[in-house]
Amino acid sequence: MHAHDDIEDARRTGGPAAGRDHDGAPRALHLGNLADNLQLVADLGYGDVALAEMREDGALVVTADARPVTAVAALAASRAGATLAPEREIEAYRALHDGEPVEGSRRRITRGISYTTSAYPVGPAGAPYAVAVRDLAQQVLEAPGRMETQFMHAAEDLLAVLCSRPLLTPAGEPFSTVRVAGDGVLRLDSEGRVDYASPNAVNIMRLAGVEASVTGGPATRLPGGPAALAPVLAARAGTAAATEVEHAGRILGYRAIRLEHGAVVLVEDRTDAYRREQEIKVKEATIREVHHRVKNNLQTIASLLRIQARRVESEEARHALAEANERVSSMAVVHEMLAASTEERIDFTEAARTVVDMVHRGLAGEGGEVAVSVEGSTGLVPAQVATSLALVVAELVHNAIEHGFAGGRTGGVEVLMRRLPGELVLTVRDDGHGLPAGFDPESAGNLGLAIVRTVVSDNLRGTITFGGARGATVTVRLPLPDDDPETEE
Repeated sequence: MHAHDDIEDARRTGGPAAGRDHDGAPRALHLGNLADNLQLVADLGYGDVALAEMREDGALVVTADARPVTAVAALAASRAGATLAPEREIEAYRALHDGEPVEGSRRRITRGISYTTSAYPVGPAGAPYAVAVRDLAQQVLEAPGRMETQFMHAAEDLLAVLCSRPLLTPAGEPFSTVRVAGDGVLRLDSEGRVDYASPNAVNIMRLAGVEASVTGGPATRLPGGPAALAPVLAARAGTAAATEVEHAGRILGYRAIRLEHGAVVLVEDRTDAYRREQEIKVKEATIREVHHRVKNNLQTIASLLRIQARRVESEEARHALAEANERVSSMAVVHEMLAASTEERIDFTEAARTVVDMVHRGLAGEGGEVAVSVEGSTGLVPAQVATSLALVVAELVHNAIEHGFAGGRTGGVEVLMRRLPGELVLTVRDDGHGLPAGFDPESAGNLGLAIVRTVVSDNLRGTITFGGARGATVTVRLPLPDDDPETEE
């Protein structure tokens, strides 16, 4: 039978009308789960695997594929989205028409790599709605070792289950997984005995205290076997579960999949990774506690400054203490956010809004009616940068309100923030009195500006410019790595 005849027969008898497989699983769930497990099949079986779904006209379209990281890929690139040509993908259309697996025998060559193609119908018997296509390079098939042979058989058995039903946990949830570096593979026979254990699996069992042979005995005797493997072995094909157990001071992660006959188990020693995770959690908790204590100390200092300001008689001294309180409080805002964060970075946008509001409220009555707005976004900013930047924002907004609107003048102050490739730009703009004639930021006697210049140049390694035809505009640019997904283009 020719390939185009296969399409015609598939159109008459085939699958799009069938919405469920023979176990009653919705087609979308089945196909999605198969797609999610393609990489596992590709890596276990050392070959490319693709899922091709049948359209209403009978043509097969690749909706997902995977290429092995364990061996040379037969194909040059992903075929997702491509329509399989009937005259070229003979095995795929024959499997769709006949409803039976087609073991490829003809040699095909691409990029100088010789390979063969096999195809497996996906869906209920007699009415498949998709095909799984497996391409194996010839060099993979030439004299494979025992491990390679066992892995390829496991991939074939796994694919057979996936083509008939989705993998589901005992609770009925879809299950998917992939190979991870250093994991081991166990093959269990229909009686639940370990028929094969890869070298990695044997090493993992040895570290967990298994002294006898890993193979030959019941899998439930392995460390954690009763909890991790027994429920899967007692269930029907397609049942799968991921379980973590602790044994002899080791943390083992099992991922077991029940096949038609026996099971395939991936086992991973997560002990070192678990310890590193615990160390990181302890470190993060310690850092958060440090930020919490720094915040408390800064707030205590701010309170002392407020108390001292109320007791001094000199208006100049009271004003200086109020400014010092403002500077300390702006840094406390950042440490408060860091104390609640799980990492040493914060979204400075929210910190800037808090600092600006604090300065605005603190200066109420110093000038006329002044509206203050904060626009833009910074994305995540490292802790050290955020602390220095909070001080800069506080000083610039303070100066804009205090000097730009002295004498009862009304107007507004805008704080604009932009995250650009490789840098962060902060602009504080007002429509107040503007800069005085002959203004020189280097020689200006204002303490706040001196602090800003020092922090920007020394702490942030940035630049600051002053200008503005109407009112005053101060722009700060500082280098910042492009490690945040919210970076603007």
